[in-house]
Amino acid sequence: MAGVDLSQKALEQLQDSVNGRATDIVKLKDGKPMDKTPGEFGAAFPGKKPLSKVFGDLAPSDGLASAVDAVEQKVSDELDAAKRRLDGVERALDQVRRNIRTADKASTGKDAK
Repeated sequence: MAGVDLSQKALEQLQDSVNGRATDIVKLKDGKPMDKTPGEFGAAFPGKKPLSKVFGDLAPSDGLASAVDAVEQKVSDELDAAKRRLDGVERALDQVRRNIRTADKASTGKDAK
C-alpha cells in the first residue's frame, strides 16, 4: 500500500527530527556545540555558582551571584523538561508507526485470502 508506505516514511522522518532536537538539548546541557554551531559553545548547564567577587566588591555581589546561579538552574530544569517532552513525542510517534504497520499487515492478510 503506497499510501501507508508514504505515511510511514513521513512519520519516520518526523521521529528522526524529534530525536535530533532531543540530542541537541543534551549537547546544549553538556556545553557541546550542536551540528551546525562552529567552535566553542560554552559551559554545561547549570554551571558552577559564580564567585561574588566577579561582580566587584559591592555589598549585593553575593546576591547577584546567587541570582545568576538561580537563572542557570532554571535554564537547566527547562532543558530537562523539554528533553522529557521530546522523548515522549518520539515514543508516541513510534507507537503510531507500529499501529499503522499492524493495521496494514492485518488488512493485507485479509485481502490475500
